[in-house]
Amino acid sequence: MREYEIIKNGECNFFIVTSQFADVAEHYAASELQKYLYKSTGVFVPYFSDRCPKRKREILVGFSARDCGESPETYDIGEEGYVIRTLGEDILIAGKTPRGTLYGVYAFLERFLGFRAFTAEVEKIDPTDSLILPETLITDKPFFEYRDVYTRDAWNADFSVKRRLNSTLSPIPQERGGNFKFFNCHHSFFDLVPPKYYQAEHPEYYSFTPGNPDPRQLCLSNPDVFSIAREKLRSWIRKNPQCRVFSVAQNDWEGYCRCEACARRDEEEGGPAGSIIDFVNRLADDIAEDYPDVLLHTFAYMYSTKAPRHIRPRKNVIVRLCSFGCPRGRSFCESAEATESRGSRESRAFLENLRDWSAITDRLYIWDYAVDFRNYLIPFFPFRQMKENFRTFKQYGVRGMLQEGNFSYGGDACMGGLRTYLLSLLCWDPEADIRTAADEFLDAVFGKAAPYMKEYVRLFSEAQDGADMTIYDYADAAYITEELLARTEELFRAAERAESDPGILKRIRREALALEFMQTVRIADAEERARKTDIFASHVREAGLTEIMERVELGLSFTFMKRSRYARARDDYYSMYYIVQ
Repeated sequence: MREYEIIKNGECNFFIVTSQFADVAEHYAASELQKYLYKSTGVFVPYFSDRCPKRKREILVGFSARDCGESPETYDIGEEGYVIRTLGEDILIAGKTPRGTLYGVYAFLERFLGFRAFTAEVEKIDPTDSLILPETLITDKPFFEYRDVYTRDAWNADFSVKRRLNSTLSPIPQERGGNFKFFNCHHSFFDLVPPKYYQAEHPEYYSFTPGNPDPRQLCLSNPDVFSIAREKLRSWIRKNPQCRVFSVAQNDWEGYCRCEACARRDEEEGGPAGSIIDFVNRLADDIAEDYPDVLLHTFAYMYSTKAPRHIRPRKNVIVRLCSFGCPRGRSFCESAEATESRGSRESRAFLENLRDWSAITDRLYIWDYAVDFRNYLIPFFPFRQMKENFRTFKQYGVRGMLQEGNFSYGGDACMGGLRTYLLSLLCWDPEADIRTAADEFLDAVFGKAAPYMKEYVRLFSEAQDGADMTIYDYADAAYITEELLARTEELFRAAERAESDPGILKRIRREALALEFMQTVRIADAEERARKTDIFASHVREAGLTEIMERVELGLSFTFMKRSRYARARDDYYSMYYIVQ
């Protein structure tokens, strides 16, 4: 078998080559290959375009390099997959798109040089003085066409590309392959027909809900509403040619329209999704000829999760089903079968909706949840259950995945980096080995303290496995026992003793905020709890966190902690409903 001695004993035997007409992202891919080869081997491998004559064996980056004769259509790699293969005396790394080529370069580095991007700050690549490949043919492609981990860490453009995420909210420039760009990926009814412009003169544009005079949603049967939404949508598309997807989606609350026309449509279709899909379909038909590559996005959420009986989403419509009410201590399938457990009815309904929507649309996306929103600092480690849920999504042919976590500006302090890393793996491959990946992550991020951090993750994961766990738990959840907290405290103390590196110690202390939060809010004596809250608050601010409860101003969160045990009394709660786009 032929061997390909790219670098042997510190000597370079290959050059890196792109087409002289290569896309900017292919040039970037070649530069990244050159950079990380140098980091690993200390050898600088020259990189140039194929307008220069061939002098040595080459690593060809992109199908067009040297007119290599290979066609992307030969390989089952989709739009964002890649091929890595030995080709005669050369080596080819290429994707059908420039983004796929860049992903191929990172995959090459991962497979042959142990490269890992664990976080935006922590990377690893194995040192070696030789890089020798056997004859090779590797192809790979993502299972999901849209892969979004909705955390602040994952919105770092460089890190997101290395994790092969194409999140709309990560500002990935074209030189890094760009992203799957939404104009908006959120609740947009009032963006299309804003009440502040129309409600006073045209209350009929908004949902008729008996007993509630405030507008909650749109009246989707009103022809003027359609006309206004049509013009607004077309203006969005004209002004944002870089965007592929535009949301026509219900608001983030209840209150759908019960007027006679809307009610009649919903009765025919078995639920409010009937009116929504009808409205979105009409807009989709309107833009299809002028904008054949544009997709419209809508939610199956809250009151609209049940699929309609007769109407079918158009080919250019994305339906995103949300798993909002499902419990988390069991996988969705396990929960649905555990008829006596909390949340089993919600899981059964979700799986029925997943089945029904998947039967009527080719572009079913999922919006799933991966954090405790009520208290960001309660560990959320149901990793086994997450993987099982991904397998279920794969089974039903889901094409887009969003996992929402803590997206606040200060980032996470509850193993958010580990969750982001594992979820990015599952977004590419629902069968990924996340157990081994978690060990690698914790070794790299926590150094000599890794054994203690692994035990911390294991203990909470086991405590949450099978528990009545939700995305809105308090620190008195049954699985958070005094014994578990005491053991966690021992582990954090041992972790600090094991490491002397200032950067790693900072990470350990940041993670320890989760323990400090749970201990503090469990204090029964109000005066002592207030004193400990002030100490905790100083630690939170020093760590740079900006939220510890979803969309709650930090100072108010500390007030809640002082006011009541477990911070349950939040009567004057308000949401900082900032739009992230």
